Amino acid sequence: MKITRKIWAVFFIMMLSLVLAACSGKEDTSSKEAPKEEAKSVQTITSDELQSNLDKKDWVVVDTRITDAYNGWKLEGVERGGHIKGAVDFSATWLTVDAKDKEKQLEAALKDKGITSDKNVVLYDANGKDAKAVAAFLTDKGFKNLYTFDVNEWASTKDLAMESYPNYEMLVPAAWVNDLIKNENNGKPYKIFEASWGDEAPDYKKGHIPSAVHINTDEVEEGPVWNRLKDPALEKFALNNGITTDTTVVLYGSDSMPAYRVAVILKYMGVKDVRVLNGGFTAWSNAGYDIDKKDNAKTAGTEFGATVPANPGYIIDLPQAKEILADKEGSILVDIRSWDEFTGKISGYDYIEAKGRPAGSVWGHAGSDNSNLQDFRNIDSTMKNGQEILAMWEKDGITPDKNLSFYCGTGWRAAEVLFYADVMGLEHISLYDGGWNEWSMDPSNPVETGAPSK
Repeated sequence: MKITRKIWAVFFIMMLSLVLAACSGKEDTSSKEAPKEEAKSVQTITSDELQSNLDKKDWVVVDTRITDAYNGWKLEGVERGGHIKGAVDFSATWLTVDAKDKEKQLEAALKDKGITSDKNVVLYDANGKDAKAVAAFLTDKGFKNLYTFDVNEWASTKDLAMESYPNYEMLVPAAWVNDLIKNENNGKPYKIFEASWGDEAPDYKKGHIPSAVHINTDEVEEGPVWNRLKDPALEKFALNNGITTDTTVVLYGSDSMPAYRVAVILKYMGVKDVRVLNGGFTAWSNAGYDIDKKDNAKTAGTEFGATVPANPGYIIDLPQAKEILADKEGSILVDIRSWDEFTGKISGYDYIEAKGRPAGSVWGHAGSDNSNLQDFRNIDSTMKNGQEILAMWEKDGITPDKNLSFYCGTGWRAAEVLFYADVMGLEHISLYDGGWNEWSMDPSNPVETGAPSK
């Protein structure tokens, strides 16, 4: 009996040890799994590590700052402006945009930029916030190999390559406009204009940038063709608004398209320093700067300072458009309208009856209708990545080495794209002002419809 009890006691102790070991084993397994969870979290990366992986196909480097910083502006104390050479852009500000198809647009942006979950994704910023916001967004989408990086580390090392658009200064951030107002352009003449159609200016009256004056686009163009005004009338427009060739002119709007229209005409006239607020009034209001509701009156001037036009090749007319079409090897007339307008399914305008395109023109993309340019704008209405624009064009032979003249229905959409092309540093560029409206008015002008044959 005693032996049996001893055996049972030993057996009990053995079983208890096994149970404790099993429990201990579970705890050990849990502690070993913790690093796996850590590996899934966002990690940091050094300049050396980033440089060694920069050109690898399974890595993508993403600038999460505002688009202006990517374009070339030195913001948030960064020593050099522009982006890390080879980086794509996906701004944290895009995540805060109020748009009904926001998710669809963000997904499309990820795809266009090659930001996919099978890659190692490096997200960089200068404020320690933007990269984290984008990392959280991507984590929710199942991305696991995420890294953050402080671009200050890269920008402070001169031999590490950074890129900017050649004429990035033409597109300005809200911070630059705010500084312009505060320091009064260092004593040099400047004007800020809200550009939109009509004298009523409802958006201007709701609130505008301090000191801004309203420009009605009827001040620079007239129907029925809706070409720019004749040169003497344009000079009068400049004098009415106190604009000279040496005035720094900043243009913006709730929709930026009219601002680009006026900007291009001013450059044609000879104004040397023409700027457009990237992202329009929304960029200003989102930045939290002061908003004025006072109706600021125009201040007239007495002299423009040059014979209009001082830059005549920037805008061309029907005869030059025909010359471009005739030069099939070196020039392209680029259609900045929707596909349905280009192919002749619709005219796109209630006051243009004819459908189709000038024979020989090439589709350069636009948007779904004549009120938007989604193929050239980010979700926050800032300028889209220039490399993506060039890649989109290259498929149809629209390349920077050629003489490119952009047209649309009446010059608004094409003016915006011309301005972007200028920002990107393209040199042989112009606006065909009359566009489809003027071309279609003469039945002797050759017209095409349908998809072009390859």
